[in-house]
Amino acid sequence: MERKQSVFVWIAGILVVIAVGFRINVGADYPVYKMLFRDFSIYVNYGDVWDKAVFRPNTVEIEWIFVLLNKIIFDFGLPFYMVTFVMAVIAVSLKFTAIYKNVAFPTLALLFYFMPIMFFEDSGQMRQGIGIAICVASFKYIKERNLLMFLLCMYIALGFHKTAIIFLPAYWIVKIPMNKTRIFWVLILSLLASPFELYRLGGNLFSSMTPADISGAYTGYLDDRYYGTQVETGLNDIVKLIFIAILIRYDKDGCEEVWWYEYMRNLAVFGMALFYLFRSNEIFAVRLPGAYMFFVTMFCMPNLVYAVRDRTKQILYVGFMSYFVAMFFYFSKGNGYRGGFTSDRYNNALW
Repeated sequence: MERKQSVFVWIAGILVVIAVGFRINVGADYPVYKMLFRDFSIYVNYGDVWDKAVFRPNTVEIEWIFVLLNKIIFDFGLPFYMVTFVMAVIAVSLKFTAIYKNVAFPTLALLFYFMPIMFFEDSGQMRQGIGIAICVASFKYIKERNLLMFLLCMYIALGFHKTAIIFLPAYWIVKIPMNKTRIFWVLILSLLASPFELYRLGGNLFSSMTPADISGAYTGYLDDRYYGTQVETGLNDIVKLIFIAILIRYDKDGCEEVWWYEYMRNLAVFGMALFYLFRSNEIFAVRLPGAYMFFVTMFCMPNLVYAVRDRTKQILYVGFMSYFVAMFFYFSKGNGYRGGFTSDRYNNALW
């Protein structure tokens, strides 16, 4: 696979780190993270963090590496934007490196990342954003079949966000033989199973196989007052259906032209299946497939543009660019303004 435009990839990465890392009062969760920065440093000691790291009983409710990062920066007397900067460096460098190494058209993949992943994850739900980044980086060890390093990545990812546990089966999912027909039926059966809320059966499984804080978080959101409702039907469904059609239609092209495409595709299909299985619970449908969905938009779609030829390549490229432009205006009018990302509301510590 030919890799192009590396200079532009890294220039974009530096600009994103500056914009995301040094932002001030920008992002949906910014006030909460800033409050936690103070609280962790005052009410949590390093012994509590260690207990959390080795799964001993403790009173820390947030993931231990995130707490440790906050506490170290606070104890050095540094401002909160150093937390966002360090997290941006880790998340962006891992994601951009994975994209550069695994995607033939990295610039197209970065457009998918910019709109809207950069805003929702790395500028909003930062803990999950960095957890997803580590999961994506672990793809290197999935390809190498290095189970020990993969599990180490999962442990570190869990230190930032509990949802990383859902990526654990990825090491084995990539080996499942798939084709167009199997992809179609996996997704159809997931959609048909959605009303039955099969994810409720996972409460007992998580209780017996995962640490208490992970199982507690899972069961706590089963009937959450605000997020435990069904995902609303809308533009998101249309986009997913288009992506599914492209995955199925050009599966053979991807397998023939792109290294490791079968692995990427399996993870993408599993992410789509998870979305439909969890559709009756909004927070599960949005949060849990996150790492897998990264392989849909940032890996599979740009690589399929590379794999196909002539007019098909042009149609897919124009279609994805149209989607990017539409998302730009759609996001700007809603979440962009509310999150403080517009030109009149955005603030940065460097200027």
